[in-house]
Amino acid sequence: MKAESETSLSIAYLSDNISERKISDAVFIRDLLDGIFDVKMDDDDIDKMYRLGHWEEGKARPLLVSFKKLEHKEHIMANLRNLKQPLDKFNGISISHDLHPKEREENKRMVEEAKQEHAANSSENVENYRFQVVGRGLRRKVIKIKRKTSSA
Repeated sequence: MKAESETSLSIAYLSDNISERKISDAVFIRDLLDGIFDVKMDDDDIDKMYRLGHWEEGKARPLLVSFKKLEHKEHIMANLRNLKQPLDKFNGISISHDLHPKEREENKRMVEEAKQEHAANSSENVENYRFQVVGRGLRRKVIKIKRKTSSA
């Protein structure tokens, strides 16, 4: 049996309209999956969909979407580059894996260790790099990505 978080995504920076939230969230997700990722979803393909945290005026809460099939999530995560398409409706949103708080803390610790190791072994500034955890479970590792420098 698969863990629930294996088939779940967290979508951040969505507007949060309290009055018609469930309907507008479902329509938004269907439009996002169809328009950006070319995935046609039926109502029964989505297992759960709900907002995380307590509602506050003017604050956007993340939306947790859980799919019945792992393949849907894998397809979306493999094609995140499509989010850079110039569609204003989806501008500024972020999609990430649904992680348990302990996994999230472990990822932060791994990134911090990688930054300290880089600072100790390299003459280049840590701010010139972005550190990112890749992989899942025991296969996780931190990669170092050089930031683009803006030429004046």
